[in-house]
Amino acid sequence: MLISKFKLSNMFFGWWMVGLGAFVTSINKTAVNKGFPVFILPVEQFFGATRAEVSLIFSLARAENGPTGPLAGWLVDKYGPRALVFVGAAMSGGGFLILGYSPNIWAFAIVYLGIITVGSNIGFSYPMATLLNNWFYRQKSMAMSVFHALDSIVPVVLVPLVAVSIAVLGLSSTFTIIGLVILCVVLPLAFFIKDTPESMGLTMDGDPETSDGIPDTSDSHDGSVWIPPVEYELKTAMLTPTYWILVLATAFRLIAKAAIMLHIIPIFVSVGVSQQIAVLAFSLLLFMTMLMYIVIGWLGDRFPKNWVLMMASIFGTGSFALLAMGFQGIWVVLVFVFLFSVADGSAPTNWATLGEYFGRKTFTRLRGFVQLANFPGVLLAPFFVGWWFDIHGNYTLPLWIFTIIFALGAVTFGIMRRPLPNSE
Repeated sequence: MLISKFKLSNMFFGWWMVGLGAFVTSINKTAVNKGFPVFILPVEQFFGATRAEVSLIFSLARAENGPTGPLAGWLVDKYGPRALVFVGAAMSGGGFLILGYSPNIWAFAIVYLGIITVGSNIGFSYPMATLLNNWFYRQKSMAMSVFHALDSIVPVVLVPLVAVSIAVLGLSSTFTIIGLVILCVVLPLAFFIKDTPESMGLTMDGDPETSDGIPDTSDSHDGSVWIPPVEYELKTAMLTPTYWILVLATAFRLIAKAAIMLHIIPIFVSVGVSQQIAVLAFSLLLFMTMLMYIVIGWLGDRFPKNWVLMMASIFGTGSFALLAMGFQGIWVVLVFVFLFSVADGSAPTNWATLGEYFGRKTFTRLRGFVQLANFPGVLLAPFFVGWWFDIHGNYTLPLWIFTIIFALGAVTFGIMRRPLPNSE
């Protein structure tokens, strides 16, 4: 009955999985991924910690996606996305309830890193990427872009509310509220997640099956540059030069982003705006990035993805260079928001490229090893920025360093090519 209703509406059920997955992820993302910059100064002030100490904790949290990648990939392959969402939501929500009672910065670090961040990684990041990869074949890039756009809507609204809650209710009470919201909203909704289209008698993209059981995409292909991928085994994919070029290019992009985004609100303050304006500008950045997910996802389905990623990284290079030049005023923040939103909006296309080049079979594990390879840089870069600020009181040199790194990412994406079939 349920499936027939969706057939009558001509809407592929996979898009409902995109919407549901995006909503549950957005609740967790508000607190853990998108909202963490609003915690930097309050945590520093609450515990009397240094900028370097707080930077180390949050940079470890951002980098932890790497070490947990292979484990998360194995767990998702074994138990499916829905089961991992239950586990991750319980860990993340429960961790925030405990976090409000942390007696010092190091107890805070243990709970935040050992429970909340691990739960977020194994329960949201990898399961949701796998869910989309399971449901979509031809439309993988657009599905991932729509997912990221949708899961950015709630943080745009809630991140300012989190900042207000910290100011009015205090840090501990805000952590408790976040934990209750995750447990009461995400856990019930996880029951409605369907791991694969086959579990509902459907196929990827909703395409009709041919006589050999393979979805027929001939009538639904829109003439874009999309090419059906070769299914690579893990070892075979990792032996191709393309995989390691993609790893390197992704590393440049993620390391540059991790270094600056952890400190983005203090950096905005350093160019002459108030903390309140900086928080609003950060919310605007989230909103602009949400729009850019769709724009760049659309471009990625119509032009070679490596060229789209190269151009996005050029925009990112310009955004960092603008901050590094030392200009002051709100206009600097607004121009940065536009330029960096283009760069950050390329993230779904980055992962869609991995799926397009190497297929569905080993996507989760290949992504896990990409994240693992990024771990040292994503860990150390934000800590270096915080350490430099503690010693020198400015962000100038780190901004120039990561401007160069972003530029290297643009060059690396530009030289990347699809692996040749005979490389298998």
